[in-house]
Amino acid sequence: MRKTIAILALTVIGIVSSLPVLANDIVDKFVDRIGREQTRIDLLDGNEDQFVRLKSDLQGDQATATYLTDTKEIVDVILADGLLSDAMKIDQLTRVLNILRDVDQKNVHFYTQFKPIIDLITKVQQVKDVNRLNSILKSNVRASLNLMAFYVDKPVAEPFFMAAARSEPSELLKHYKEIDYKPFSVKILDEIARVAPMKIKTYLHSWNAVHQRIKGSENRITNEVYAIYQKKGAATRAFILLNDIYNGKLSIDEAHEIARFDHSLFEYLISMQADESLNGRHSIDDALATQCLKHVRIINDLHEKSDAVRFQSLNKFNASEIYTLMVYSEDEIYTSTFLGMNKRMMAKVDAASTYEFLHHLNFNKFRTFIKMAAGYNTLNSFLGKMGEYEKQKLFAKLVEGIEHANDNLESAVAIADTYGSIRSHSNKLMFEQAILAYYSQIQYTDREAEKLYGLILSVFDLGGQVSSNMALNDQEISLKILPISRIYKEGKNVQQHFFFDDPDGKASYAHFLGMFRNGNWKVLDKGTYIVIVSRSGMAVEIYANKPTSEYAGQDAIKAHFQETGRWPDVVVHRGHSYFASAAIESLTPSAEIVFLGSCGGYNNIAQVLKYSPDAQIISSKQIGTMMVNDRLCLELNEVIRKGNDIIWDDLWAHLDKKFAKGSTASSRFKDYIPPHKNLGALLIKTYRSML
Repeated sequence: MRKTIAILALTVIGIVSSLPVLANDIVDKFVDRIGREQTRIDLLDGNEDQFVRLKSDLQGDQATATYLTDTKEIVDVILADGLLSDAMKIDQLTRVLNILRDVDQKNVHFYTQFKPIIDLITKVQQVKDVNRLNSILKSNVRASLNLMAFYVDKPVAEPFFMAAARSEPSELLKHYKEIDYKPFSVKILDEIARVAPMKIKTYLHSWNAVHQRIKGSENRITNEVYAIYQKKGAATRAFILLNDIYNGKLSIDEAHEIARFDHSLFEYLISMQADESLNGRHSIDDALATQCLKHVRIINDLHEKSDAVRFQSLNKFNASEIYTLMVYSEDEIYTSTFLGMNKRMMAKVDAASTYEFLHHLNFNKFRTFIKMAAGYNTLNSFLGKMGEYEKQKLFAKLVEGIEHANDNLESAVAIADTYGSIRSHSNKLMFEQAILAYYSQIQYTDREAEKLYGLILSVFDLGGQVSSNMALNDQEISLKILPISRIYKEGKNVQQHFFFDDPDGKASYAHFLGMFRNGNWKVLDKGTYIVIVSRSGMAVEIYANKPTSEYAGQDAIKAHFQETGRWPDVVVHRGHSYFASAAIESLTPSAEIVFLGSCGGYNNIAQVLKYSPDAQIISSKQIGTMMVNDRLCLELNEVIRKGNDIIWDDLWAHLDKKFAKGSTASSRFKDYIPPHKNLGALLIKTYRSML
């Protein structure tokens, strides 16, 4: 018996003592796999030379850094970190390996899709300050959640997950099993239940980690969420009304009945806005967005009808309801729809002032409204309906506390856009005083807030006293002139212009073609699309789908680019703003100029910079029109054809002379923003470089 026990003991000791060796072997295997993936990527251009050759030296340098150099440094840091267990090292190496495995011949040139992830890992490894690291993670929540292996055991984990629970609860729930047994896991789940009960309910169909923790929670709000599930199941929309169930204003049965019908749910949600601290805010916002889009899309679809017909559905809504319809439809609302709705909202405002009107709405999404009003040039009339003291309070409320917001960068851009749109000298001065006052409060007390607000002050041209002024100036100077070498690669300049199959698209396409029917250009018909090529000067190829072949033409052009491996240097979106995603999602790092010719194209700059971070962006802050778009396209292409650097100030001055004074085109052109004056793009690029 003793002999048997001794043998068993030796066996157990042998197994235990071999575990580190086995773990180290697994770590080495992952390192080896990563090395093989890097070699595979290196060979995609046909040469194993530690350089990923793309269409320009700049792209090649950036791709090489992303796929080879930076990735190797990440692996070296993982291996050298003595505080990491072998299991944690394996987890982190697995994430790196999976990133590299996704790279192939078809997408190697889309390195900007991979670069933010690699950069994020590098910063997580390097940055020790919790507040700064939290800001970095919040700047790209979805990517950060996919990389939680790199920080899940660091002090930043809990505050970041709490922020993610409020901004991206659905994404966080997908990763919940990875934090299930962490000390803060129950606290995080309780926060999701409080903020987004409709997201929680989708996990109550089956027995899983989320369901288990929810059922066993000692938190009162979480218990209320589970009580709704127990009484009405997961199909009910009563979860949206959690706030009033929790506060005793509604029974679960009453909430269920209200939420059954869209009209009663919408009216009730509007009435809830007066509550200062709404539980279930994320689910409420989702429900309002769904309800509002249904109404706004109907108005959008009637854009060719008379205003009496188009806006008839608004007769039944009061000013607060019309306001809600607008702010929850920001991504899809047409310019003309917003202008018509805003006019009718203002006519129905019965408060003593527009400030009081916002106060009754509990300032719900007021930054969104101010941004939209600024973008559509209706802000000054809105401010004109409030007193001077109220303006001061509004500006203070607008600028304060965005460093704590989950969408802090988006809020900063909204502030910059608002400032740039104010025409009244006294209003602008009031705005400046508000932000200078808040900057003086947080200066020297919050480094990350100081960085963000210092940058905003620089955008306002009040940044002489802050360090970010130099960083912003560098960005602005780099955008003033676009060297021809950046958009003339492999002996030619390549462009893609997107047109869409509706009356406006067809009219724009016909007018666009007419501009190029001269001795400098010729048009080649390719069936579903055309190619406009230069007859003299530098070689220029402009690919444009026929609007009647919207999908087939765009697909054929994409197939041509994939076959040749030559992607456009210039991308132009033509058509309504709701079509813009088709052009934006096609962007690659090759795009050096992105022209958003749609109404309110200015609002899409953040999306453009995700796909083409170095792009220079042309856009309109209000109404895009073919009379401006086509003239701008032609004059821009004449500069390119002649082989000149693009000096944006010179081009804008030249264009201004082309439009007859007092004409509609001249008036609309004033709302077109050149790249170096695009405050939102300047702010985003500079802030990301400073993080």
